[in-house]
Amino acid sequence: MTLRFTAPQLARLEDVVPEDRGWAFEVKYDGYRLQALVATGQVRLLTRTGLDWTHKFPTIATWLARVDARSVVLDGEVIAANVTNRSAFGALQEQLEVPGSVRLQYVVFDILELNGTPLRREPLARRWELLRRLLRQAHATKRSTVRLSERLSGAPGALMHDACARRLEGVIGKRLDAPYQSGRGPAWIKVKCTGRQEFVLVGFTPPKGSRVGIGSLLLAVYDHGTLHYAGRVGSGLTDAELGGLLKRLTRIERRRSPLQPVPTGIPRGVRWLAPTLVAEVSFTEWTADGHLRHPVFQGLRTDKAPADVHRERISPMPRAAKLSPTGVTARTRRPAVSSTGATVAGVTITHPDREVYPEAGISKLELARYLERVAQLMLPHVADRPLALVRCPEGIAGECFFQKHWTGALPSTLNSVPILQNDGKRHPHVVVRNAAALVTLAQWGVVEIHPWGARADKPDLPDRITFDLDPHEDVPWSAVRDAANGLRTLLRELGFASWLKTSGGKGLHVVLPITRRSDWAAASAFARAVAEHMAAVLPDLFLAKASKAERTGRIFIDWLRNTRGATAVAPWSPRARPAAGVSVPINWTALPRITSGDQYRLNRLPPLPRRDPWAALLGTRQALTARALTRLRA
Repeated sequence: MTLRFTAPQLARLEDVVPEDRGWAFEVKYDGYRLQALVATGQVRLLTRTGLDWTHKFPTIATWLARVDARSVVLDGEVIAANVTNRSAFGALQEQLEVPGSVRLQYVVFDILELNGTPLRREPLARRWELLRRLLRQAHATKRSTVRLSERLSGAPGALMHDACARRLEGVIGKRLDAPYQSGRGPAWIKVKCTGRQEFVLVGFTPPKGSRVGIGSLLLAVYDHGTLHYAGRVGSGLTDAELGGLLKRLTRIERRRSPLQPVPTGIPRGVRWLAPTLVAEVSFTEWTADGHLRHPVFQGLRTDKAPADVHRERISPMPRAAKLSPTGVTARTRRPAVSSTGATVAGVTITHPDREVYPEAGISKLELARYLERVAQLMLPHVADRPLALVRCPEGIAGECFFQKHWTGALPSTLNSVPILQNDGKRHPHVVVRNAAALVTLAQWGVVEIHPWGARADKPDLPDRITFDLDPHEDVPWSAVRDAANGLRTLLRELGFASWLKTSGGKGLHVVLPITRRSDWAAASAFARAVAEHMAAVLPDLFLAKASKAERTGRIFIDWLRNTRGATAVAPWSPRARPAAGVSVPINWTALPRITSGDQYRLNRLPPLPRRDPWAALLGTRQALTARALTRLRA
């Protein structure tokens, strides 16, 4: 019997426990989500993206192999349990690094299939009864390697009070009448007892008195690409942790503060750090000035990228972003310019009133001015890279064409590099280096800018991998959001941080920076393996081949952009489409508010950030490894 992985159901963050009686409440555990597939004594333990982690938890697999069922699919969480049966994330990390160091438990809270019968459409109350019966027959107790999740009872207010008094992390609420639905929906919620999230380590103070190694750790979160100071934490660090942590910190020391400007009240003698480590910290609340109250160190998070660390805020229901009109605005009157030309960034724009986007009412001059405004944000991602261009000399209503090689005379503001092609000849590719060059592209009828995933000095060594999530028209947008989150989680489990942007068209782009050590063949093989893994795990949702006949109802994970000479649209580039969509980098925390791939448009942009939202991407160093590829193909 073949059992298939199911994308997990996820909980939304809420600030209160529902009062009506249609809910059941469980302890919120702090561990690693795992789905157990058991058939004829064979066990597979899969992460939330379908990676096989059975080898990491052999004792759990051995216990599950004895379950009295021909086949079963279970959903739960692996935790490191302490003496009071509360989970401890730091101890779980220790177990993964030093197997056998702590006691593990697999806490099961749902059952998706039993003896060949699918149960996902059954209400939770029915699934829970079947699960309780199964584990009771298996003699699972609170001290067992595998046990049932703890159900909480009582009035909602008292229930939450009791959970917090027991120093639990929080409570999970689930609708008793709801089926099991993959993704983040309204049927599962989470309410936390205290604040708890990840922070970037940006510095530390020397110890005082009898304390050894470190006095306190300075914490920060990213906001629009800038690190914001969040306070200090000293509690929760044992002497053993202090010594080991000091060794890690001294390796990433730097002379200058990553906080600019340095906030007031910073103690003397601070030793600053490169913002490359992430810690999980619990706390009671945020102060009015954005600092933590009563913080306690919980452990380092090696599965979290620093650039993904933002202040978590309660957002009960995803809402469409409310955008303030900036950048290019829809107009009732054109600016007064000469019909023969206007100057932008020192570049003369001829035919400035020509409508590039007739439906949106956006002129050539406005497009040029937009590129001048976003130059400081776009250039770090396109400068000195070979470019392919979509040119629409008469606007998008006229003929548009894709141009890889520049022909004819090159304007003085542009540069070109000769790159060897498959025909054995070197062809000139445009490169840009400043705002004037970007504006020149607009003058020459360029609408879309597509950089290579490699820089011009070493075109055969890519430094970026782009996954284009391209949904069929009948795929709901919520599925595209879940797909992006799933891809991000898979990459993180493989040891990679990734960044997100809208495509300006139908979908989303997930971008993975890599060091320039692997060639295009390796990058392409890795991208293909990722896409094929996701398509194999969830074949009803994902497609890894460009087959129009099979696209209906699915998302094509376009990995083909990661071959030599292939390109992807640049961050902040407009698209040659009637809606005038723009490909905009966004923080992962903003994804729930994104409602379409072209949500951001030239005449409907949010205020431009002062700093690049992808600044951390530029400094990230992560190499493709044969081990990562092997894990995907296992």
